[in-house]
Amino acid sequence: MSYALIGARVLIGLVFAVSAVTKLRGRAAFTAFRASVADMRVVPEPLAGPVAATVVATEAAIPALLLAPATTAASLVLAVLLLAAFSAGIARVLATGTAASCRCFGVSAAPFGRHHLHRNGALALTAAAGLAWPASATDPAGSAIVAGVAAVAALTVVMLDDIVDLFRSPAVRTPRSGR
Repeated sequence: MSYALIGARVLIGLVFAVSAVTKLRGRAAFTAFRASVADMRVVPEPLAGPVAATVVATEAAIPALLLAPATTAASLVLAVLLLAAFSAGIARVLATGTAASCRCFGVSAAPFGRHHLHRNGALALTAAAGLAWPASATDPAGSAIVAGVAAVAALTVVMLDDIVDLFRSPAVRTPRSGR
């Protein structure tokens, strides 16, 4: 297994696991996510619930599939496809000026911004790198270092809205719910 694949498995697995868990941690969290899907206006209102449920089920499946070497490639392809769908929805929200918030990780009420597209692009490239990088021998120490760096990167991805908010002027800071 290559270091790129190890990094991709850890980063993608943790990001999607946190994303699914934060949306499923309670009825209110899923309801808020479902409402954010409806607010995006990329699907008709009656489909917001089924789309939200499909998104969460897919997000939960990705880390589970990454655990088994036989399903790793399928999981990374699924991650790329889901990230592309997310990006298409976000791009439409930004293009139409729709007021919608990112409930990507359940808690934040931050409005969608270009940084969400950049984040999704970076994650899709990471998943694709895991698929494309040729297999090579790895040593346990190197693998542990790559896994640790990928875990820190996953934490950064999960906290991206908070990080971006630190650099906004106080007048444009977004409210946080659930904190």
